Amino acid sequence: MNKTNKSKKPCPPQPLIPEPKEELNVDVKVGILHTIADAIYATPAGKIREAVANARDKDATWIIILVDQTRKSVCLFDNGPGITRKRFQEIFESIGYGMLKHDPEKKLSYFGLGLMSIFQLGNKVKIFTRPQGEKEIHLLEVDTQAIFNKKNEDKSISSLKKSIFLKETDEPTRRACTPPLLNDVITKPPFKVLSSFTEIVIEDVKSEDLDIIYKDEFVEELRKVLPLRIQEDEPFLKRITGKKIKEIRNILENNEFCKTIDVFFGIQEEDKIEQLWKYFPGFRSDLTFPDDNVYVGIGQEFAYYIIHSVAVDLHRSQDVEKESGFWIRNQNFLVKSADFLERPGPGRRIKTIDLPLRAWIFGEIFHKDMNAFLTVSRNEYLFEKDEFTNFRDKLINIVSPLNQELRNIWEKRKNIVEGLVEPFSKLTEPEGAIKRTESRLRDIVRKDLGEQDFKKQMFERLRQSRNKRIENEDSRVDLILSQNKDPITLGEDKNAVVKIDPALKGKIQDYQITWDAEKKKVITSISPDLFEPKDAVFLGETFRVVFVVQKEEDPGVSIDVDSRIIYINPFNQEMLQYSVSIFDVYIALLIANALSRNKDELVKNVLALLGASSPVTTRYITPLGDDLRRTIELARAGA
Repeated sequence: MNKTNKSKKPCPPQPLIPEPKEELNVDVKVGILHTIADAIYATPAGKIREAVANARDKDATWIIILVDQTRKSVCLFDNGPGITRKRFQEIFESIGYGMLKHDPEKKLSYFGLGLMSIFQLGNKVKIFTRPQGEKEIHLLEVDTQAIFNKKNEDKSISSLKKSIFLKETDEPTRRACTPPLLNDVITKPPFKVLSSFTEIVIEDVKSEDLDIIYKDEFVEELRKVLPLRIQEDEPFLKRITGKKIKEIRNILENNEFCKTIDVFFGIQEEDKIEQLWKYFPGFRSDLTFPDDNVYVGIGQEFAYYIIHSVAVDLHRSQDVEKESGFWIRNQNFLVKSADFLERPGPGRRIKTIDLPLRAWIFGEIFHKDMNAFLTVSRNEYLFEKDEFTNFRDKLINIVSPLNQELRNIWEKRKNIVEGLVEPFSKLTEPEGAIKRTESRLRDIVRKDLGEQDFKKQMFERLRQSRNKRIENEDSRVDLILSQNKDPITLGEDKNAVVKIDPALKGKIQDYQITWDAEKKKVITSISPDLFEPKDAVFLGETFRVVFVVQKEEDPGVSIDVDSRIIYINPFNQEMLQYSVSIFDVYIALLIANALSRNKDELVKNVLALLGASSPVTTRYITPLGDDLRRTIELARAGA
């Protein structure tokens, strides 16, 4: 029978920070470190980010984050080289000073402050670690409730030694402090605990933080701030349809700019752990990005990709958070969005991508290492540092030309949409031209008329001014367009092209705007659906509105009050001088003519109906009728 081995007596707890044998400048107040840690890592995701940064800095290839609501705990387990007793000593002797000195190793995290931020999540923290080449497991126990007690804020940092202890422990002790799911998965592929590890167990997590961590949005927040790998079959990247997708992938897979670590997130109650992948914004599902809408660059310090849309806002709706502008990343860790480039304080902002163009653009700027000019917060000191000035100037040189180009596109697009597309799409809506005309009409006729008398009088005058020449079925735009499959060019100048594109029929949006980078033109494609017959309430009756194409000199509108049909000839050259909705003009002219006894009254009534006193030329309402008619004649001749 073998003799029973005498068990080794456990080492009694020892203060981690001994009484200093030589003078150290460790008289920083505890409360200052609380404030700094809160400022840098204000959210639970930000605090966990620091643990991931530490793991990646130590060359860990994976880290597991596991939440256990029953235990009110959060565990973070990585396969890095572990933390030696000597390293623990160094961390706590210099806590708070790492951020103030140049770090020749160019690490991403200031481990002392990072620990402070992680400690803030719970009332107790245990760090189990087996350093590379050692057999023993070290256990650091921290009474965080005491550290963050407001009564201690004015005390010296050296007082932390009373709440932090380091001792030796064993695997059973570690397992007892760890949720079962984590103990189970780390023994299986792709994990399998190797010779070294670090596990941070945050116990008695604060209720408000636990509530945040258990929300679905928390995982999305983690994905934004962590340096994760992209999925092999990433849906977002499929939206980039040209050759530049290869260049973007080269950046995202470049370890100099985009260092990564595999991060797994799990919830004990759900009994599963899943890998987290790189986060991309949730843009509109109908958007794709050809090469003309993609900018990519790789330099000595920078790498960047920028995508933009000139058709519609990138976002699915106005209800979602607008993730536009730029994200700036330090070695693939999110640093800040585009406002990182704006000097703090009123009236001193640097224009990068300004509104409304932010809704059109998304980009990521990667930097190999910006630790040299990162400080605790974005402040005046940061803007005066040479390193940051050089960084900012280089980035602005990239952004400014794009900003100007998008500004020009936006102004052209605005004129086209407001002057041409929206009058068609909103014609019969409550804010459309027909309703506006009716309300203005009632304001300029006799106030003592009752509604029935008013309607009767107006109907009679409209019968008298009816123009049957444009009431021609063969000239109906919807019928003509149904016979053509090729786009019909309505008008073109040096800045823009406007056309009707049958390919847009049945689409959600009535128009599509693209940018021809080679020709530097905004291409506006209008759906044939805009020219389909519409129903509108006019003078208390439902009218059918149809569009026709007739001679330039013909009146723009004819109203058949007996059949309840409004015929509109929208391509009338005579209307070129008006800047308001073309339909407002046509209807106003017709009705004003019926009301007026002379030319002066006609002018006065037209302006009153339009709600305008000084109409000006609309740049993009050109004589489109000629182009449409010529195209139709050619199509008919070919048939």
